[in-house]
This record gives sequence, C-alpha cells and structure tokens, in this order.
Amino acid sequence: MKKILAVMATIMISLTACADRQHVIAYTELPAQAQTFVQKHFNVADVAYVEQERDGIHPEYKVYLKNATEIDFDHRGNLQSIDCQVSPVPSGIIPELITNFVALHHPDHFIVEYTIEYRHLQVELSNGLELIFDMEGHFIRVDD
Repeated sequence: MKKILAVMATIMISLTACADRQHVIAYTELPAQAQTFVQKHFNVADVAYVEQERDGIHPEYKVYLKNATEIDFDHRGNLQSIDCQVSPVPSGIIPELITNFVALHHPDHFIVEYTIEYRHLQVELSNGLELIFDMEGHFIRVDD
C-alpha cells in the first residue's frame, strides 16, 4: 500500500512540475527585444497570446498570432524560429542571401518557416521542401 501511495505522490508531483513549466503571460512581459521584433514585423493587435516555457535555467517564449503564426524567442528575446503555416514569412526577417536563393531556384514557392539553429539556418518552403544554409546564408543542402 505504501508503494502505491509513493507512486501516486510521485505522479502528482511530476504533473504539477510539468504544469509550472509553461504558462500564458502578458505581451508586455516579453523581453524588450522580442517586443520590438513583433512590433516591427506584425501588428501587436494580432497577438493572440504569449507563452513562457521554462525547460532549463532560462525561459523561452512563444508568441501566437491570430493568423496561426508562431514565433519563438530565447530568454533574451532573440528570434529562434517563425512558422507562418501557409503564408510567407514577412520580408526583412530572413537574410537576403536566403531569400534571393529561394527566389532564383524556387520561384513558384515562398518561405513559410524560418529556424535559427546552433550551426545553421533552415527554411521550409510552401511546397514542404526544407533547405539548410550556413550562418551567413549560403546554401548547404536540401534537408531529408
């Protein structure tokens, strides 16, 4: 009986800890750099809600827009990724070398998702194709 109670207590504590890791916050609680990014590229009135997620030492932020766009920021407010679902990522967000490459080699498609990884940049096109670039924006390969 004690084992069952111990297991149940452990499960309850785990569920409570998971619930505390992610919660909705006010837009004004975003780091200033993230707020500036949103104001520059989108209408702040289009922000549906903002989540703060703590997966380690530092929090991360997800901004959800009413048009289903999702923008991820690190704890300092640096852009990590933007997913516009089916609409183009706004101009000025993606490095010009990448947008020029896509326009030249994939003229019938546009970028719907942009991710900044540790050692490379990744874009997803409207046809589902994923392209990998180095940190300067030079094409490396098509992602499998």
